[in-house]
Amino acid sequence: MRDIEAATDYWFTVEPYVYVSIVNQHALLYNTLGGTVIESDQAEVIELLQETLHRENGGVVLLTYERYTQKEINGFINDVREKYMGDIIDVSLSKGKPVQLLPYFNFFDKDEIYSKPNVILNRNVLDKLSEISFHVDHTVDVTKLISFLQLLPGQPTFNITGEIWEVENYVELLAFFDRHPSPKNIVCSYTRIKSMQPAFENNFLYRLSVHFPLDMNQWNHSRRLLLDQPLPVEYIFDVLSLEDCQQVEQLIEQFKIEKYRINPVYNGDNLPFFEETVFLTKEDILSASLSIKDIFSRQLINIYDFGKVHIMPNGDTYANLNHPAVGNIFTDSIYEIVYKEIKEGGSWLRIREQTPCNDCIYQWLCPSPSNYEITLDRPNLCHVKR
Repeated sequence: MRDIEAATDYWFTVEPYVYVSIVNQHALLYNTLGGTVIESDQAEVIELLQETLHRENGGVVLLTYERYTQKEINGFINDVREKYMGDIIDVSLSKGKPVQLLPYFNFFDKDEIYSKPNVILNRNVLDKLSEISFHVDHTVDVTKLISFLQLLPGQPTFNITGEIWEVENYVELLAFFDRHPSPKNIVCSYTRIKSMQPAFENNFLYRLSVHFPLDMNQWNHSRRLLLDQPLPVEYIFDVLSLEDCQQVEQLIEQFKIEKYRINPVYNGDNLPFFEETVFLTKEDILSASLSIKDIFSRQLINIYDFGKVHIMPNGDTYANLNHPAVGNIFTDSIYEIVYKEIKEGGSWLRIREQTPCNDCIYQWLCPSPSNYEITLDRPNLCHVKR
């Protein structure tokens, strides 16, 4: 960037990798390449950014010398240039207005989705079916379930959740899953695992939930079973308190656990624990490394739910277990189920468009609403003051 000469007009530009949010006369510029941030509530700066973002201006706006020398504008421009978020160009160096390609969110709006759900379905949404969780018990009809599985498109991840060992002909079901090229996870409590048949043991991953207080006899038994078979394992530690978290740390260190997740669980009495460990601060939000694509995705889909369905033993299918069923695999095709979720459901497209998020400049930097918001009956889980 060359030094600024006096008494000349400039073209002001914002870089295409910079996300700009303006809400209630408060502006945020977020550099998706480095995570640096500029915030301003100066009216002159807000006006300049609004002009720059107008589609007809295409990310480039004329900045007169008189305007540039205003204290607020000058300080803002210097900050933008120092953080590589934008630049100014002497008008005498350009034969005309420079071209800048700003990224615009222009996929389709939600009114279009709800009025014409085929718009998103025709964009190969079935190929986006990324994860299917099968909740199984002794009532599962294995023959019907396999018939459904044979019609599924793509290779989504399969989560086999619940009491797989109580399913009649569970060996037949596991044999089908074994032949399918999709990733396969057996999801159950650490107290419920059993040895896999050698023919299957290399094709599945155990995802074991662990709750506290820990039953050390069951824990040691499960560890012995896992040592006897080369089955990959991921631990999901369900924690209700900081004390549980400390015990998790001890288990990880003592048993050299490499793959694990910590899952805070709300029990109605541990809100302070959630406020300390789950609720986001402004620093938490801005510390996430996000691309422009990530930010745009959060304006359209729920990053937690999109592409995922849960199938119950009776075939009832949910996009989120906290919301009504969107179909039944024994009476509806997967296309019909996805169509209904897009048309009527509230899971895949559940985004931060409600109060107070729609009045916050960090609205699309925050993760999508999760199940925690539903469980705690709160629209947002943050400490950000507006």
